[in-house]
Amino acid sequence: MELAYLNGWLGSLEEAHVSVNDRGYNFGDGVYEVLRAYDGVIFALEEHLKRLESSAAAVEIELPWKPAQLKNITEDTLSKSGIKEALIYIQVTRGTAPRSHSSEADMLPNLLVTVRNIIEIPPSLYSEGVKAITMPEFRWQMCNIKSISLQASVLAKRRADRAGAAEAFFVLPDGTVTEGASSNIFIVKDGVLLTHPADNRILSGVLRHFVLKVAESLEVKVRVEPFKISDLMKAEEVFITGTVAEVVPVVNVDGKIIGGGQPGPLTGLLHQGFTSLHE
Repeated sequence: MELAYLNGWLGSLEEAHVSVNDRGYNFGDGVYEVLRAYDGVIFALEEHLKRLESSAAAVEIELPWKPAQLKNITEDTLSKSGIKEALIYIQVTRGTAPRSHSSEADMLPNLLVTVRNIIEIPPSLYSEGVKAITMPEFRWQMCNIKSISLQASVLAKRRADRAGAAEAFFVLPDGTVTEGASSNIFIVKDGVLLTHPADNRILSGVLRHFVLKVAESLEVKVRVEPFKISDLMKAEEVFITGTVAEVVPVVNVDGKIIGGGQPGPLTGLLHQGFTSLHE
């Protein structure tokens, strides 16, 4: 059964309600994490909670729960749902109060945890790859925070949908490619794996971290450095990473065929290496 935990209350998603005075609803004033459970076990829970704590600190939300408490709440909600292959969402907003840009220093944050069935991912996603588009970067300059203010990413996804693409890649004015609307991006250039550094211009994904660890274990040459749109278009392989779909090959960007239009061998190898971490 899909469940929601909200400030101590536990029930079905349909029964869960958030106040219209919640600052997450009024201002997008909060942070979140998306996690995945495999066979009833949450993957990288500690890493996700550490990033949640970091995001909260960056937007000056003081978490009243210790990591162990959040861990117990999340695992207990998953256990009571009975769902084995689950999508788990953790959201913390600054709190509930009459709408005002200012907020009280002692405001009590709201905690929401939801557990849903994981969506079915078609095998063709990995065997055939997906299309992507590029677009100018128009988000704020604190992309390292996993903020619930996602309107820019929503707009980017809508533009990708209209173009028949699965993802949109943000490009800075100087041509630097940063990340996708809901993913991190990797390219293979001259046999070397490249991805943008984990600075304020990208959200450093948990999957990104584990893919880099897998690459290291396989002795793949990696450079964590910015790359340009010209590098993207000439890449031997391109793939994106995210909690739900894991490692997805990209075979077309802005209508240009990448890597002969087929998923690349390194992409498959890294996905296989990641899969072995949670089997």
